Amino acid sequence: EDVVPVGYSIVTASISNGGVATTNTINWSGLTVPLTGTSVSFDAIVNAPTGVADEYLNTAEITASDQYDPDSDPSTDGTVDDNGDGIADDDEDSAIVVIQSSDLSIDKVISDTTPNVGDVVTFTVTVTNAGPDVATGVAISDVVPNGYTIGVINDGGIATSNTINWTALSVPSNNGSVSVSYTATVNVPGVGVIYTNNAEITASDQYDPDSDPTVNNTADDNGDGIADDDETSVTPVIEQADLSLSKGLVSGSSSPNVGDVLTFELTINNAGPSDATGVSLEDTLPVAGYSLGTVNN
Repeated sequence: EDVVPVGYSIVTASISNGGVATTNTINWSGLTVPLTGTSVSFDAIVNAPTGVADEYLNTAEITASDQYDPDSDPSTDGTVDDNGDGIADDDEDSAIVVIQSSDLSIDKVISDTTPNVGDVVTFTVTVTNAGPDVATGVAISDVVPNGYTIGVINDGGIATSNTINWTALSVPSNNGSVSVSYTATVNVPGVGVIYTNNAEITASDQYDPDSDPTVNNTADDNGDGIADDDETSVTPVIEQADLSLSKGLVSGSSSPNVGDVLTFELTINNAGPSDATGVSLEDTLPVAGYSLGTVNN
């Protein structure tokens, strides 16, 4: 008899030698064991930890035999000395495993939090592992919104449409980290244009106590009341300036005589919200009407 604890789910089709599973217990009966011994087996899927005591302690025992056994009594279960003869029994055994665990978190930064339209920015995504075991098979997905045009993708990432994926990453334990990056060009703002950029961990071989990479875009993947840390986003503020130009005659008559000197002033106004930089201004004088004098500023 093998009593399978809650840490596993039995793969029923894998049970060998005619074993039958009833709930969490597998029984084999009518076996003949030659002097060379015999084996039975089954497969089980490792479940996520629940905190139940001994949830990965799997115990099996011999529960019946036609022959007398000098150091055990299969009909008496769960004791160290079934026969009371002072000899330790060997009709029970157990196996226990220690589940690998990694504690992954993700962070994302942009090289310029206030870029201009047309600027090329770099996004860097960092995955940190606070767990005791190396995280393997780690995958990251970054969905690039329409506010950007993807440029150069580093570190083996592959773009499919507007999504960049990095796969088969290995993140060292005890606060080790791995970073990936890519560049993007900032597009023109408009209705429906989005600049919030999301990234998430989408796969990992190891159990993570405060997130489940297979369940995405939720605040609490595991339902354990602990906020997940397998998703992140960054939202830059795109620089915008609303410029207007006015021009007026500030010195001289509006009905001058030939040879008079007139002063024209050009004023650039900025309704914001950002300061305008790199501004250029052009004023073309009529060739026949004026001769250029002093240019200020």
